[in-house]
Amino acid sequence: MPTPFRLSFIVVILLLLAAACGPSASPATVAPTEPPGGPEFSTIIITTDLAVGSNRVVFGLVDRDGMPVRASEAQIRAVYFPSGQSSGEVKDTASARFRRWPVGEQGVFSTNLEFDRRGVWGLEVTTTGADGRSVVARGAFEVKEASATPAIGAPAPRSVTLTSKDAPDLSTITTANPPDPDLYRLSIHEALDTGKPLVVTFASPAFCVSATCGPQVEVISALKERHRDQANFIHVEVFANPKDIRGGRPAGGYVPAVAEWGLPTEPWTFIVDREGKVRARFEQFTTEEEIEEALAEVL
Repeated sequence: MPTPFRLSFIVVILLLLAAACGPSASPATVAPTEPPGGPEFSTIIITTDLAVGSNRVVFGLVDRDGMPVRASEAQIRAVYFPSGQSSGEVKDTASARFRRWPVGEQGVFSTNLEFDRRGVWGLEVTTTGADGRSVVARGAFEVKEASATPAIGAPAPRSVTLTSKDAPDLSTITTANPPDPDLYRLSIHEALDTGKPLVVTFASPAFCVSATCGPQVEVISALKERHRDQANFIHVEVFANPKDIRGGRPAGGYVPAVAEWGLPTEPWTFIVDREGKVRARFEQFTTEEEIEEALAEVL
C-alpha cells in the first residue's frame, strides 16, 4: 500500500495559475545561472510519476513572491544533468498548452516530453508574461527507470472495484455528491472484458487536497454522456468505506485498486484501449478537451 497521497501545498497554490502554448527551441548545452536572492521566476513541476519514455508533464510558473505568472505562450526545453555536473544537455523540446481548470481563468501548462534516461532533469520554460516581461523559469525533477503507475502500452490491472451491485447505497462507495450511477455499473475487471475502451478516474471528491477531484469526476460523467455507446466510464473512490470518518478523514484506508495501480497522488485518469492496454494517463486535474482528444485515438 502506498503512503498517503503526496499532494503538497503548492498544488493548491497552482489553482491560481494561467499559462499557454508555444514553439520549441533547438538542442543545446545549458548551465543555469541565477541572480542574487534566487531566481526571479520558477517552474513548479506538478507531475510526480515521471519515468524513462514518453510522459505528460504538468507544471506552473510563479515569480519570486510566489505569485502566478500569466502568459500567452511558452517554449519548453527538457535538460538532462549528468551526475555531479552543473551543466546539462537539452534532450527534448516542445510547446506547452494552457489547460483551464474548473473555476474562472485558472489553469496550468501541460506538454508531452520524451526522457531517454533516468536521473536528474531540468525543465526550462521561456515565455512572455501578460505584462510584457520576458520570463525564463527553471525547475528540477527526477526521472525514474520505470513509473509507479501503469506505463503507456502496459496491460491495465484487472482490479475488482465496487459497483452498485455491491452497494445499492452509492454513498458507501463514493463521495461524489450527487453520484452518477452510470460510473459505478461495472468493476474495472468487468469493463476490460467488454471489448470497449475504458476511461477510469481514481479520485475522492470530498477529501481531495487540491479540490479538483469532484470536477474531475464531473468531466468523466460529461464525456460518458457523449460516448456511452463507444466506451466504458468508471469512477473509483480511493478511500474504502468513505462514510467511516474519524478526525475529519476516512478511517478505512485505501481501496485495493490504489496499490494495484501504484497511485502516488490523486486524481488520476487512465484511458485503456480495446485490448486492455493503457494508452493515456493523466495525473492531477485534466480538462474534458484533453481527455477527449486521447479517447478519440482509441475509439
